[in-house]
Amino acid sequence: MIRFVLVMIALFVTTVPPSVATAQQAPRPNAPGLTAADAIDAETRAAVLAARDAIWRAWFAHDTAALHRLLPRSTTAGDGRSWENRDEIVTGSRESAASGRRLVSIRFDDTRMHANGDVVIVLANYTMELEQHGTRNTVTGRASEVFVKTDGVWQNPFWYLGPP
Repeated sequence: MIRFVLVMIALFVTTVPPSVATAQQAPRPNAPGLTAADAIDAETRAAVLAARDAIWRAWFAHDTAALHRLLPRSTTAGDGRSWENRDEIVTGSRESAASGRRLVSIRFDDTRMHANGDVVIVLANYTMELEQHGTRNTVTGRASEVFVKTDGVWQNPFWYLGPP
């Protein structure tokens, strides 16, 4: 049986017309580079960065009104260990606030943005200083975030937080 399958594969490969075999396009680079259409104007950049800051701060403050406004129902977030939907994100915010953990400061370095209409991808390194029961610790990582402008509001339907 194996011999029959090998013969059939060999026959198929040798009988494929050259025009079919060469009809595929050559591979192209994944990132051809930014064009003028990808450029982000200062107003959009400021609005997206303000939305990002508001979301991070709302999460640590357990500001559910802001979270519901800035995170659409379809929001998905991951961190390498698990994925969460918006309800789980808000629950995590509540649990964090109830534990006494608070955000002392947050800094984003090496922020890169790519726009496609009302969708902006933001990549950055972050450093957070957190405090819980008088003890401070620093958390660092990389953030990949998607922002979508809906009814004039920049919302964050997806993010992934990875190691530095």
